[in-house]
Amino acid sequence: MQDEKKISALTMAGNIDRRTFMRFGVFDSVIRKKAWRNPLLFTLILTAFAVVCFLGREGREEAVMIGSVLLGIGIVLPLVWFGSFLASMNRQAKLSSLSHDRVQYYVTLLPDGFKVEKGKESASYTWNDVYMAYRFPDCIYLYGSAARAFLLPECEKSDRAWEIITAHLPAEKRKLRVH
Repeated sequence: MQDEKKISALTMAGNIDRRTFMRFGVFDSVIRKKAWRNPLLFTLILTAFAVVCFLGREGREEAVMIGSVLLGIGIVLPLVWFGSFLASMNRQAKLSSLSHDRVQYYVTLLPDGFKVEKGKESASYTWNDVYMAYRFPDCIYLYGSAARAFLLPECEKSDRAWEIITAHLPAEKRKLRVH
């Protein structure tokens, strides 16, 4: 049994570059947490009000102007939100000095969970406590909790890492993404 644990342990370096970080940020915030819903709802509501203004323009010249302003705000503000989100992610990537050559942390997959080490700090997670795991063509996102993910960029160990993850997590806690 002890030999089996040694054989099934796998350590991977978290070499996270700017591109990987940005893709993860968009996935985590916009797709996984569904942050796209509020800007879309805002756009739809203001568009509906703009349509009402356009339909009621007979005898009211200012209705077209108000409708145009509502439509413009409904389109521009969500674009500004998304642009500021990307700019914030970009600033965070620069502040973190992300580079494919620089290891951010090490993740060791074990039979009973996984361990993350960064310098003198470490954290351990059991497989039962793992929130979710996603595999993309370029990276594995391993969520120790709903708010904490560890990125394992694609390397020669990625297939073995995914095998270990799928062996320990039920199907509803792991997703294979092809895009």
